[in-house]
Amino acid sequence: MNSYVLICITGKNPKLFFKRFILNKIPYSGYKEISYHSIKLKISYQDYLKIKDKNSIYDVEIIKMYGVLKYVHFLKHNLQFILSFILSLILLWVINNIAFEVVIVHDDSDIRKLVSEELKSNNISKYKFIPSFNKRKKIIDKIIKENKNVIEWMEIERTGSKLTVKVTERKINKSEEKLENRHIVAKKSGIIIKVEASKGVIMKKKNDYVAKGDIIVSGDIIKDETVKGQVVAKGKVYAETWYRVKVEYPLYYEEIKYLPEVKNNYIISFMGRDFALKKNYTSSYLEKKKTLIKDKVFPFAFSVEKQRKTKVEKQTLSKEEAIKKAEELAEEKIKAKLDTSEYIISRKTLNFSANDSKILVDVFFKVCEDITDYRNTDPNLLNVPQTLE
Repeated sequence: MNSYVLICITGKNPKLFFKRFILNKIPYSGYKEISYHSIKLKISYQDYLKIKDKNSIYDVEIIKMYGVLKYVHFLKHNLQFILSFILSLILLWVINNIAFEVVIVHDDSDIRKLVSEELKSNNISKYKFIPSFNKRKKIIDKIIKENKNVIEWMEIERTGSKLTVKVTERKINKSEEKLENRHIVAKKSGIIIKVEASKGVIMKKKNDYVAKGDIIVSGDIIKDETVKGQVVAKGKVYAETWYRVKVEYPLYYEEIKYLPEVKNNYIISFMGRDFALKKNYTSSYLEKKKTLIKDKVFPFAFSVEKQRKTKVEKQTLSKEEAIKKAEELAEEKIKAKLDTSEYIISRKTLNFSANDSKILVDVFFKVCEDITDYRNTDPNLLNVPQTLE
């Protein structure tokens, strides 16, 4: 396709120039008189070069280019920028696909060392190219297969230029024969709520008080007041136990208020850093975030955030309000100690004291807790007459 240009002819009498050189020889379009000394029209680029070559007294200037010429002109005048941009993209791709950090998540140093050596043998290590997802999956399967007695499960998670390797060790359960004969004893003092025993002789029942170390499920099998055999006692014991928690709570309370002012802010994320196009509120709450653009190769994303303005209000609590919050805090501390099968039975505030800035509350808790513990049986008692309570 031919390229066209929009030209402007300026001089003493551009109409004469137009009639002499263009009207009968050169195709044109878009003729327009700008002023007495200036006209413009659209011609082919080759014809423009002919006019430029013949002209001596008129100023012929290109105003706009069309077709391939437009892009050639752009490339010619922006070649350095385009090359720099392409090289930058290549550099970003290289940087984004090199592992600058490889973290193996496991408590056992021997497991971490084993996995690290296996990864290196499969060309995964610091400052090397990150393999694709499918290739990483094949490497994981290979490592697990070659170390099936040690590794149960493995995952390589990629976050930018960081690889996080998560490992689950294969646990081989000890056989029942390896367990020594034992009693189930009380780990701490309490009043029994429930005894669950699948093996052994139950010595205590519901509502019995037990002290620390008391035998609840015996591993001794007694007949005619003589220990005839010993087993591995199995089961669980739940008892009412007691806690006393002292909590300090300030009488001055800060609360975050959510204000009606809401705005959308546009966020550019690049190489793990966020850049906001608008100034954020001094204090705000992120209600919603939507990613508009996210590149799968380069570490670039463009998102919009819905931000609500917030305000921190300081309040002074009454003693009653402070006591209630202190009780809730004490309860949270107790719950943090408990397993999913354990729970708080009741709580009671024993006493409290207050000064100008804080209140001290003493809270008593009754808790249903697993008090299961173990103690080995004494093999010397076999076939010895016994009297067990």
